[in-house]
Amino acid sequence: MLLDYHMHLENGPFTREWALKFYDTAAARGITEIGFSEHVYRFKQAWGIVEHPWAYERCTEDLDEYVELILALKAEGLPVKLGLEIDYAPEKEDFIRELIKAYPFDYVLGSIHWLGDWGFDNPDWIDEWERRDLDAVYAEYFRILAQAAASKLFHCLSHPDVIKVFGHRPPGDLTRFYQPLVETIAKVPDLCIEVSTAGLRKPVGRLYPEPELLKLAKQHGIKITLASDAHYPEDVGKDYPRAVQLLQEVGYTTITRFSNGSGEQVPLG
Repeated sequence: MLLDYHMHLENGPFTREWALKFYDTAAARGITEIGFSEHVYRFKQAWGIVEHPWAYERCTEDLDEYVELILALKAEGLPVKLGLEIDYAPEKEDFIRELIKAYPFDYVLGSIHWLGDWGFDNPDWIDEWERRDLDAVYAEYFRILAQAAASKLFHCLSHPDVIKVFGHRPPGDLTRFYQPLVETIAKVPDLCIEVSTAGLRKPVGRLYPEPELLKLAKQHGIKITLASDAHYPEDVGKDYPRAVQLLQEVGYTTITRFSNGSGEQVPLG
């Protein structure tokens, strides 16, 4: 079985026609089930989870409308899941928890895109990388991601080493960043990490996560999901053979299928 639990409708309307374009691409690529996981900062009900003018300008949509669309697709019998991608911030945990409780999500992705006021994966602020110490950036990113894991708010951590998006990498063995994260995730029952092909479409040109991080995850018994992080229909399931090959090389034989907030293991492939 192949699944794709990370895709965004943001470049089109919340309509059946637009959503079905993603589904049709998935079906053509042999993907059994998909999940939509729109960015939380887009929704008025989540105003302030990301406290930045960039996010406020994009906080224009109704979460109820999005949820109703996905539930309607599910009611048709389509293999579609309702998800949400939430930017984790430690000081917003209570807000996030109440938002999740208010809707029938099949799963919720936790992610880090901001270090303070810096959207580190946004090309508009790429110059900030030249002013930062790489060790400090990586340490902060993985520390906050570990906090996200420990919060028990999420079903899956998306693109777990997205901090490498523009190709910046501290010198030396990065296990010093990976190991504490993996140990934290392993303590949270059923928390997954995402293997994503999105990095292949970014300047770094690599899968998320790095093989070394994925190997540590496997050693600690951490479950995984598959994702493309598609923002356009043509990217759904893109480059999946490379992701599947990596998973098999590391030793994974199952992936996580979500429904109604819980996961089950299904055969990979």
